[in-house]
Amino acid sequence: MGKTYEIVATIILVIVITLVFTIKSKKYKDSSWVGEVIKKKAYSDEDNENHVYKLFFKTQEGKKYKVNVDENTYNQTNIGDKFQKIKGEYLPKKI
Repeated sequence: MGKTYEIVATIILVIVITLVFTIKSKKYKDSSWVGEVIKKKAYSDEDNENHVYKLFFKTQEGKKYKVNVDENTYNQTNIGDKFQKIKGEYLPKKI
C-alpha cells in the first residue's frame, strides 16, 4: 500500500508541475508588449562550453521580462534598444 501511495503521489506531482509550466508558457506566448532592454547578461558553465544569453526588458506599462536569446541576437542588442513581443510568438523582435 505504501509503495502504491508513493507512485500515485509522484504522478500527481508531475502532472501539477507540468500544468503550472504549461499555463505559464501559454500566458507568456499569449502576451504582447513593447519594451526597452534594460540589462544584458551572459552565463557560462565551468568549462565555458554551454552559454546562456538573457535580455532584460522593461515594458511601457512598467512590467519586467527576461528572455533567453541566441548569441547573435545578444551581440546585436544594446541597452536601450526597443523590442516588441507579438501575441503568439515566444521571442520579441527588435523595432
